[in-house]
Amino acid sequence: MTGAKKKTVSQGSTRPASTSPRGKASAGRAEGSAGGPHIIPDRIWVVLARRSYEEPLREVGTVEADDRELACVYARSIYDEFAWIEMAVVPRDALITVIES
Repeated sequence: MTGAKKKTVSQGSTRPASTSPRGKASAGRAEGSAGGPHIIPDRIWVVLARRSYEEPLREVGTVEADDRELACVYARSIYDEFAWIEMAVVPRDALITVIES
């Protein structure tokens, strides 16, 4: 791949940098491990919202963010075309398929 950006992983290997919705490379950090923060794969968050109390939450899109707080900020700023009364973000890998087509 020519022109691909690389970033160093804490164990010394390299991976291609991915790009967030804002165009910035993101590294998805998890804390609390014995060796301190380490790089984990980027997280995709599903954005759910509704415009009135009568309608159910519906998927309005996705954002890529390192943590919950950034996902909330990205979702609120990217999907601001309507006056939502409720908006939620869920990690895509937390969704469980019940019926597969």
